[in-house]
Amino acid sequence: MPLYLKFLQQALFTEVHALAPVILILLVIGVATAIFQAAFQIEDATFSLLLKTIAMVFLVLAGGASMLRGFETLATYWIGHAPQLIRQPWT
Repeated sequence: MPLYLKFLQQALFTEVHALAPVILILLVIGVATAIFQAAFQIEDATFSLLLKTIAMVFLVLAGGASMLRGFETLATYWIGHAPQLIRQPWT
């Protein structure tokens, strides 16, 4: 497998690994909020947005460092292998 494809594979894996928990938590909050609003006939968009904003702030404070660490590892890997990537044939 060419090195640039390994880079792409690692980048996609890192992205999914970092963002999957965020997307799943926001999805659960969105569905729960929609069910609550439908059950009580609340038509306020601020209600949904406020809960998602609070969840995002909590996620950044609780897990932001681990997400950044994953992206830092990816950048270090890319920078360390840059000379090999330049010298390889691209055909």
